Amino acid sequence: MRGAFLLHFRKATGLKPNEYLQHVRIAEAREALEFSTQSINEIVWRVGYEDHGAFRKVFNRIVGLSPGQYRERFGIADRPPVD
Repeated sequence: MRGAFLLHFRKATGLKPNEYLQHVRIAEAREALEFSTQSINEIVWRVGYEDHGAFRKVFNRIVGLSPGQYRERFGIADRPPVD
């Protein structure tokens, strides 16, 4: 039964369940890094990681940037409005 679930899940998403969960968590972290002023540590906890190093490794693998680099490049929370 479990094997059938894994097969169907991977066929539907292209990912294993754990990989899918990582992508969902990283997507939520990316949004927080872009639009909030929460610290990276707060975001790590918010998206369900207990280990900052593990989060950073997964984030870097999926996004290609560290969380700090991502916020620096795409974060808009503290920037003044553009006229």
